[in-house]
This record gives sequence, structure tokens and C-alpha cells, in this order.
Amino acid sequence: MRHPARRRPPSGGARTRLPHYLVGICLAAATVMALDARMASWEVVAHGRTPADAGAATRPADPPEPPPGLRRSSAELPPGEPFPQRGTGTWRTVPGTTRTVGTGTVRTYAVEVEAGVALPQGDDAFAARVGHALAHPRGWTSGGRFAFRRVDREEPDFRVRLAAQETARALCGFELPYDTSCRVGATVYVSAARWFRGAYAFGDDLRGYQAYAVNHEVGHFLGFGHEPCPEDGGPAPVMMQQTLSTGNDELATIIAGSDQGIAVAPDGKWCTPNPWPDPPR
Repeated sequence: MRHPARRRPPSGGARTRLPHYLVGICLAAATVMALDARMASWEVVAHGRTPADAGAATRPADPPEPPPGLRRSSAELPPGEPFPQRGTGTWRTVPGTTRTVGTGTVRTYAVEVEAGVALPQGDDAFAARVGHALAHPRGWTSGGRFAFRRVDREEPDFRVRLAAQETARALCGFELPYDTSCRVGATVYVSAARWFRGAYAFGDDLRGYQAYAVNHEVGHFLGFGHEPCPEDGGPAPVMMQQTLSTGNDELATIIAGSDQGIAVAPDGKWCTPNPWPDPPR
């Protein structure tokens, strides 16, 4: 049987037509590839990189450094030497007595250190700092208000105890997330974290801060409450919470919502650090 004559293709070479189902597959594949590329670009931009950077291997960026001198809060514990974090919850009396210092009402006191707390210079060094703060001419003895005498065997009117960080937090409460000292009844608890590190308000004056910590908490035992900064640029009252701040604005923010026995007005006043009940002016 004779086949009919076939038509010649147009000039320009032979053309091969793809079946319709293959054309559909190719179009779908091209669409998916385009969407994948666009989504990858979106993902790169969403993570803070431009598409040009996407091919380069990167590590997570370090957090930006804060400006010099900027801190989250002056109430934070400054960096420094390691300090006792845990103790046993029992106390050893530091041996030693003193004569009466001052001419006012005599208050006897004992100095104690928590078992498990080791001091680089020994317990006597802590007792000496406590005695210095209480006997200082600008301390609570000034003006003939009070007098102090240290005892070690007889029952004292009050005790000054050095407590490990966790013990101080447990006894003083940690409602404000900062290490502080406190007075509970007739006992003053000095936080070892603060005794070793001080407070930002006092800068490098650790001894000044230690005197402040003793005088402030003993002031509570004597019946005095918290005070704000009364005069911009003047010395902070010893009963101001200088461990937290010496500025009324910052202090008001730090203690907001907590019961500190005082409402501090954010009036912009800043005081200078001061460890003494009767500061020099």
C-alpha cells in the first residue's frame, strides 16, 4: 500500500514538539524554583542579612557593648573579689570587748560571723571595722545621742553578724533582686557579698561602704527609718538606701512596688555617698 506523501517541515531545521503533559510539568517546576528563591530571599532579609550576604557563613552577632559607664542599675553588685556564698546558718562569736564609747544611752553589742564564712584577714578584722564604725566621732555617738560597748560573753542589746550571701538573702528577703544587709529584731545581718564588694555609689571606697552598712543597719535598730536625698549635691543621709542608689529618681524606680517604709519622690536630686550619721559639710 502506498503511503501518502509527508509534508516537509518549514525551513530552519526540524522542530520537536513536547507532549502537553511534559509542558505542564516543566512550568510547575519552574514556578516552584522561583518561589523557593523568593522565600529564601525573604528569610535572609528577615534575619537581618541582605540577599547578597546569604551565601557567606556567619556567626550570631555579639550583643552591642553599652556606652562607657552605663549600667542597668547602680543597685547591682559590683565586680570584684570572690565572697562567701553559703554558710551553715550557725554563728560564732568573735572574742573581744571594748570600753564604752560615747556619752549617751549605752547599748551593748556582740560581733558574730557565720560558720563557713572565711575572711582573708580573720574574724578580728571584721570586728574591728564594726567597732570603728560605731565609735567614730561622726557616728551614732556624735551629739551625745548613743554610746556603745562591745561584749562577748554577756547577753548583748544587739548583735552584728556577717552572713554568707545566700543566708543574707534568706533572712533579709530578696523581694528586690539585689544583695542587701538588714536588721531583724535585735540582730544586724551584714551581707558578705556587699562586705566584700561594696556598692557602685561608693566606687572604690570599700571601707567607707562597710562603715555605711554597719551604721545604716544599726540605725534601724536604734529606731530610724529610711530617708531620701534631701539636697542635690549634698551628702546622703546614712539612712538613705545608698546600697541601691544615692539618686532619688533611680531609687524611686528601684523600690517601686515594694514596701521599704518610704515613698521617694523622683525629684531629680542626687546625693554624694556618706557612711556617717553626722557627715561633714
